[in-house]
Amino acid sequence: MLKSKRISIFTGAFGSGKTELALNYAIKLREKGKKVTAVDLDLINPYFRIRSVREALETRGIHVVSPRGKLAGADVPALPPAILGVLEDSSTYGVVDVGGDDIGAAALGRFKNNLAEGSFNLYFVVNTYRLHTRDVPGILSVLNRVEKASRMQVNALISNPNLGSETDPETILEGHRLVLEAAHQLKLPVAFLGVRRNLADRLKNQEVPLFPLDLMLKLPWQDG
Repeated sequence: MLKSKRISIFTGAFGSGKTELALNYAIKLREKGKKVTAVDLDLINPYFRIRSVREALETRGIHVVSPRGKLAGADVPALPPAILGVLEDSSTYGVVDVGGDDIGAAALGRFKNNLAEGSFNLYFVVNTYRLHTRDVPGILSVLNRVEKASRMQVNALISNPNLGSETDPETILEGHRLVLEAAHQLKLPVAFLGVRRNLADRLKNQEVPLFPLDLMLKLPWQDG
């Protein structure tokens, strides 16, 4: 796995699964005894946001920074000043979930000058079963737009090919090959391969580390 930095930023196209990955990553850091703050910079998706599981994270000892009150569900650039504190506080690990595509990445660009060089990893999460990242040219196109909007460079890809509940190992491996090809063209590492925990044992011995995921987010109309 790519060497951890104090700030880990997760971006990607819509439906990439970046928020689930950010949540699981924050929990993993906390399990290792780190002081962790999860930052919700997703101003785009009204459903899959860190703020929707604030209580579950705070129960685990993870602080959450996101718009509160009437702005908690808003699709406006209501970015709390506390975000700057996370970026500048050397005692905490920040896990930042950025809105999908270049539109969401523009919010990240507002904090570029507050991110010290070498203090962060900018991850680009790829699900090859989503419309705009189903092939290598599509992956490269979305990544380039994210970099341009944020004025920052991606450090590594995260492979997260899935079809939700219909995902099987063959689905993952087929999509993962495309991510590896894109990474080769970009000359970037693949930090890890995200897989649901119940499939992890069937996907051992991959050339990149596996990251087992426990799904935390559900749509409002889903049970449980």
